[in-house]
Parts: sequence; structure tokens; C-alpha cells
Amino acid sequence: MGPQANERIRAKIRVKGVVQGVGFRPFVYAHAVELQLTGYVKNLGAHVDIEVEGSRAAIVQLIEFLKQGPPIARIDDVSVEWGRPRKYTEFTIESSGEGEFGFTSPDIAMCDDCLRDLRESRRYEEYWATSCVNCGPRFTVTEKLPYDRETTSMIDFPMCSECEREYRNPKDRRHHAQTIACERCGPTLVLLNRDLQRLNEPISTAGRLLLEGHVLAIKGIGGFHLACIFDSARELKRRLGRSTQPLAIMAPSETWVEDNLLANGQERALLTSNKRPIMVLDKRVQGTFSEVSNLHNIGVMLPYSGLHYLLFDIVDQPLIMTSANTPGEPMIIAIDDALANLREKADFFLLHDRRIVNRCDDSVLRVLDQPAFIRMSRGYAPVSFAVPVTYDKNILALGAEMNATVTTYKDGRCYISQHVGNIDKPKTFDYLEASVHNLIEMSGVDVSVIAHDYHPTLRSTRLAAELGAAYAVQHHQAHIASLIGEGAPNDLIGIAIDGIGYGYDGTIWGGEVFLPTLERIGGLIPVPMPGGDLATRHPVRMVAGILHGIYDEGELAATLASLGLSQLESSILLQQIERNVNVPMTSSTGRVLDAVSAALGICQKRTYDGEPAMTLEGVARYGYPDVALPLEISTYRDRPILDTRPVLAEILHAKKHGQSTKNIAASAQVTIARGIATIAAEAAEAIGTSNIGLSGGVAYNKAIVTTISEVCDTRDLVLFTNTKVPRGDGGVSFGQAILTAMVKSGSYDFKLSAT
Repeated sequence: MGPQANERIRAKIRVKGVVQGVGFRPFVYAHAVELQLTGYVKNLGAHVDIEVEGSRAAIVQLIEFLKQGPPIARIDDVSVEWGRPRKYTEFTIESSGEGEFGFTSPDIAMCDDCLRDLRESRRYEEYWATSCVNCGPRFTVTEKLPYDRETTSMIDFPMCSECEREYRNPKDRRHHAQTIACERCGPTLVLLNRDLQRLNEPISTAGRLLLEGHVLAIKGIGGFHLACIFDSARELKRRLGRSTQPLAIMAPSETWVEDNLLANGQERALLTSNKRPIMVLDKRVQGTFSEVSNLHNIGVMLPYSGLHYLLFDIVDQPLIMTSANTPGEPMIIAIDDALANLREKADFFLLHDRRIVNRCDDSVLRVLDQPAFIRMSRGYAPVSFAVPVTYDKNILALGAEMNATVTTYKDGRCYISQHVGNIDKPKTFDYLEASVHNLIEMSGVDVSVIAHDYHPTLRSTRLAAELGAAYAVQHHQAHIASLIGEGAPNDLIGIAIDGIGYGYDGTIWGGEVFLPTLERIGGLIPVPMPGGDLATRHPVRMVAGILHGIYDEGELAATLASLGLSQLESSILLQQIERNVNVPMTSSTGRVLDAVSAALGICQKRTYDGEPAMTLEGVARYGYPDVALPLEISTYRDRPILDTRPVLAEILHAKKHGQSTKNIAASAQVTIARGIATIAAEAAEAIGTSNIGLSGGVAYNKAIVTTISEVCDTRDLVLFTNTKVPRGDGGVSFGQAILTAMVKSGSYDFKLSAT
């Protein structure tokens, strides 16, 4: 029986969730004082403990406030123990204690109040590092938890008397704001030229240099960006050696985005949220901004720091704002590294002296059937959430080779790192190891079981063997398991479509349909992939591989010649296929799309990851799928497969007879999507389920997702896609952890391969 409403009682309250770096203690203090409660609030890393005395009604009201939390908190659990009063006389914020683990908030964009201060306040006017309890850097400055100033890189900047006064004032917005700073005591900016000479008035001079067409390396919240105006895009691409790769931009305002790009209500809400991701939006007018992106869409974000807003006060046009690191490698965070590696890429360096403790790239989202993470990082990661799996041991999952992340599992929750990158690069593998240790410390996981990719030669496979008891998880099965981890029904038929993943039979998978038991029961027909990885860089090789089984030698040689191969190149390629020298078989959806792109003359050479398929989608965006292409579902080794060979042959025939390239491209995407969706739908009907799951990197293609969704709708099937983790390889570590927990707990009848 609970206490009576009119008696003075005590409650010990524990709040779990994202309660670090979100202003939780000041939030509790303000409400407790307002409700005339006494006691204390204390930060313990994994949670916040509160002990209060007063009337039951007031305490119940406080508990309701706690369940909501301050604006950027996430509340997972509020537990209460009632007891007798201890006669506290006031309410206090106690010094933090040592907790077992915990997550701080991801970095949050500058709030409207701080933006007003940046414009109008005597104390903070034009101070680039202005922040408060509701905004600013969090994860990127945190050394360890509990989150206090002395455990962040802000320890390097002792507070002045005015900042100290605001920090101690319970009625101030900066009460216990650990990143509080001003021009007198906070981080400072410096602008250097290539000779490391200082220039005066860093921000105004930087703005002028940008307008003059110079490229600047800018140290941001989570790493370095390279910035320039659109007129300098080609020069920046030349310096980066990325002549065709689209670059992300930062728009000066919502108005610019509205005038130049297409954004629905959901896209606008994400774009303007306090997480400020890069949103992939379609261009309003075809062909615009081709110097920045030759695709139909462009990645755009809005300013999220005081430095950005101050630069746009001078630069009244959008800026290219691309990560300064080599693609796939970790973001550069140290000034010395930037000066050593960016001298040939940047003309000037806009730097600050606040240490970046944890690098964090910009997040990238695209709204498809629903919002989908392409890269989950700043503003969103690291993150933890409950999963529908119970296992009594702790798991570490090391993820995929490309776009890797790390995941830990403990007590029904998964903890997922920020984007790491491509671990075939030595620097990124070092970053993966650092991320492993960081995530283990934050999540408090004493690792018992390691999960890794099934491919035997990956660096992460070797790392897993070194770390402990390890189990291999097949890449595409991990994709499907990630859907179950997000809450999709476990009786679903899974579609995994992407580039490449090592399969159990030694072939390269990438267009697969799975039963709920994760048995592969359908997909795309395996075709030769001449040269292995070389075929990903030169997609005309996939044209040769796909058509080899249905064209005679002369017809295939003539086709390759029409696509630009010399007689010698064609002869060598065909001999390679005939002799089966380095010609793995693949069922990859990505490689089929690459072949279509090459066959249509859209992209003959890949210069960045995903280019052939992405440029194909860009052309198809302006076409209509009215070209009749064969959709042949036959049987291959006792499972239904979509035969992509006649599809490609008919594409070449339609091209030869003058049909519109954009219409052929649109038809090709729809045909492939409809074929694999039909196989999945028929499998679902055969076993009596109404649930279909879709994951993998090709699930970022809007036309393909739309087509699969339409097939499901016409058959009264429900389609599930990833929303909490990336659909691409960034979600593989999560799927590895989920499948391992399901199998090792005995709740799922499946066998994992021990390493």
C-alpha cells in the first residue's frame, strides 16, 4: 500500500537512458525546487539517482516530469522506492559518482536561444563556441563518464567569473552546462595560411577568402571539413582526385533549400531538427548544381554550430562542406594531422583549440518508404536501445568491411557506435579497435562472445579470433537479423540486396531471399564476376560475365567493342572467363545494376563507392518504366531465381533500337525489384506469413524500394525496413549481435560457425 497523499515521505528514484550531457541534473533541480521538495540529484554515469522528500502528490508530479526529461534526453526507465523521510532541508546537486557505464548525448545543433545570444547578447555576441545545457558538443568532447566538465576537453578552459556565475545559477539556462564558455575564457579561433602565418579577424577573413574562391580546412565539432563556394567545386574535386563524386553542401538557410531542392514535410523536419543531418534531397530542376553533384539529388545540411552561422553572415551562398579525410578513412581531428595531410588540398586553415576527443562524421539520411540512415553518426550515435532478445552473456560485434560500425549487447540492449569507415584501410582498422574499446567502456560490457563477418580474410575476423570466443555471421543473414532486432516479426521472409558479401558456398552473395530460418531459398541467378574486385571498378566486366552464358563469342566481343573495349581488352577478358581464372560467381544485385549502367553508357568506370548504380538511379529518375523487359523466374539448384541475363540482353537490344536511355534505366530497376519481390512474396504465401523484410545497400534506391513495396501491397503483405540502424553495411554489426544473441540463447534454431 502506497503512502498517503498528505504525509511527508521520501522517494529514491533512479532514471536510466541518455541522461548524460542533456542538462538532466539542472532539469531535476528546477522542478524539485518548484515543487518544494528537498533532497539531492546525483550523476552516476549509467543513470541518475534522485532522492526527494515532500508530499506524495509533489513527488508523483516530479516523477511525471522525469519520464519526459529535458529536451535532448531519452528516458528508458524510471524506478521508484518509497521510504521514510531523512529530513533533508534543501535540494542540492551532488558531485558525480562513479557509475558502471553510460552514454552521453550525441552532439546537438545550436539551439534557438543560443543563436539569439550569438546575435544579440552582450556576453555571447559573435562568440563561435556559444552553447548551453540544451545544445552544443557532447560526445565529441567527452573523455569518460560521468559527464562533468573535468571529464571533457573543456577542462582545458577554466571558467571566468561570469561563466562560473551562470554555471552555478539554478535559474540560468547554462546551469551545469559543461561546455559553457565565452570569449574571455573559452576556446579560440585562429586562421592560418599554408605557411602557417596567422591572419587577423579569423571569421570575417575566412568568409572573404571563401567568397574569393579559396578552399578552407575548417576544424568543426567532430572533425575537419573542406569548404568552398560552388564556383570552386571543380578545383576542390581535382585536388581530392574525385572528379565525379558528389559533395555534401551546407545551405545558408531553409529558404535556399526550399527554392532549389524538393523536400516534403518529413524531410524538412529532419533537416531542421536539432540533429542537423545531411539529407539527400532531389533537385528541383534537373541538371542544376552539376559541378557539385551530377546525380538527380544532392546531400544538404543546415548550419549546426555558431561558427557556421557566423561564416554565413559573410558568405551569402551555400558552401561545399565535405569531410577532409580520404573516403573510407577516419575523420581528421588533430591540428597537426590536418596541417600535415591537407596542405595540398586547402589554401587556408580555420582552427580552434578545443580538443576533439571522439571523431564523429556528419550523419546522412534519405527518406524512402520511411527515413533511412545511410550513415549514422553526429547527432544520432553512439546510441543504445532495447532489443527483443534475451541472452545472459555479453556480445561484441565487429561489423562489415565497408562502412563499419561496432555493436555491443548486454541485458537486452544493444549499444551501437558511430560510423567507423572501411576497415580495409589501416587507419580505419586502428579506429575500429579504438571504437571497440570506447564502446565497451561506455556500455559496461564485459565481453564473453565475439561476432564477426563470415569472410575469413577480413581484418575484423582476425581481430575477433584474438579477442576471445568468436562466431562468424554471414553478411546477408546479419542484414535480415537487424530487422528482427528493430522489432520486425521473426516469421518474415527476408530480402537482402546489396553489393557483395561472402556466402557459405564460397560465392559472392548480394541478391538473396531467406526463409524465417535464414535458409536461402531464392534470389538472383549467380553470374561470373571476371576479375573479382576489378569488376566493381570496371562494370563492363559484369556485362561480359552476365552475357557470357547466353551470347556466343562473336556477339559478346561485338557487344564489348560497342561499349568501348578494344579488341585486345575484349579478347583477354573473354579468355579469363573461359579459363575461369579469378572469376568468382556472384548473385549481387549491386553488380547487376552496375552492368546495366555500363551497358547503357551511363558509367563505365567506378571512381567512388556505388557510382555506377547511383548514376543509373539518377538517369532513371527522369524516365518512365515503359520498356518491356523479360521477368523470367526459373529454378536454379532447387530454388527460384530471377534470371538477369535476358534482362541485360534486352536492355542492349532496346538501346540499339533507339529507345530512351532513361526509360530503359527506369524499366531495368523496376524489373529487377519486381522479380526479387515476387520470389519473396510467393515464399511468404507458401509458408503462410504476411511479413516481408528488406535490408542491404540497394535498399537505398528509391525506385527499387517503391516497387518492392507495391508488390507487397498488391498481395496484402507488410514490408519492414530498417529505421534504427543503416540499411547498408553500417547496420551489419547490429545484425551480427542480434543473431548471435538469438542463437546462443537457444531461442533460435540456427548454427553459427565458430572461428
